[in-house]
Amino acid sequence: MTQLANNLFENTPPLEWHKILKQQATSQEQSTVIQLTYSHGQFNISEQKLQVSHHYLSLIGADISTTMLLDLLCKLENIVTTIEIFPILSYPVMNSNHKTNGAHQKKAMACVLGLSAITGSEHQVLTSLLQSWRAEYQIDFALVNQLPTLTEPGIVLMDMDSTTIQIECIDEIAKLAGVGKQVAAVTAKAMNGELDFSQSLHSRVATLEGCPESVLATVADNMPLMPGLEFLIDTLHKANWKVAIASGGFTFFAERLKADLGFDAVYANQLEIADGTLTGHVIGDIVDAQAKSDILLRLAKLEQLPANQMVAIGDGANDLLMLNTAALGVAIHAKPTVQQQAQVALNHHDLDGLVGLLRSSACLSLTW
Repeated sequence: MTQLANNLFENTPPLEWHKILKQQATSQEQSTVIQLTYSHGQFNISEQKLQVSHHYLSLIGADISTTMLLDLLCKLENIVTTIEIFPILSYPVMNSNHKTNGAHQKKAMACVLGLSAITGSEHQVLTSLLQSWRAEYQIDFALVNQLPTLTEPGIVLMDMDSTTIQIECIDEIAKLAGVGKQVAAVTAKAMNGELDFSQSLHSRVATLEGCPESVLATVADNMPLMPGLEFLIDTLHKANWKVAIASGGFTFFAERLKADLGFDAVYANQLEIADGTLTGHVIGDIVDAQAKSDILLRLAKLEQLPANQMVAIGDGANDLLMLNTAALGVAIHAKPTVQQQAQVALNHHDLDGLVGLLRSSACLSLTW
């Protein structure tokens, strides 16, 4: 074990730290495996792998600079005994219309830190510290026991409204039906967990009685996709992953997204329509929080996937059970109460952030 001073790293970008480590290694053989750790305010390198990691802290951002990383390590050492630093990954992030121009718009970075064992109380303090650090540097993070990997099959189950698309479809229907403010107020409370979801859905749909069926097509034709959605689906399918929707919204819109974007399966609620108008009723059982969780487990069993390869993403209170069922449950641009309860919160990224989190596991197999 060799100790290295912080100033060796201060003026070198993290992507080039491997050059420092190779210079400091006692063996100059290309096959030498170097482990980089941080403990008691100093970097340490070892040419013998030590068992350090009990938790993984995955960081994603447009740029992970030396300044921000050193600042984080300094803060973490007050809570964590030893921190393993894995090689940092740079990966392409495509814009939402990448299928038409095929161009990489920019690159982002992923970094994984392996943390030694922490207690439950230390976990809470650590999470609070990370949230403050994230806000300062606009970096999103995931603190998990195991990272899903794109090198093996997996599944992502997504909420629809305000997750795959940037609107709440029922609110848009209500606007065109003349009851927009009334319905939007109830939707906001339901998504924040202030109302029973199923009851609130029935009450909102009831206000749509008599609305022309043609309104659904108008809303569907103008659904703004969440940035990064096409990139996410493309990435998952290339990695032999499945991607599906489980929505408290409606089948009309979920089926449109499936047809247009290639979702493997969609589950949502069906509006009753008679003589070209909405009746104000929903047909069949409601896709609520429990249903979403059950769908995730059912799909994973169908695909014979291990638990650590189940991922879910959503924004509302009715997504929390699904997020907690998944190995990696991600809240995206969610209400504060949802962010507080979810395993992971994406605040500075759109759906490209989920790609970053999934790709970050590749850092574990890289060598310095």
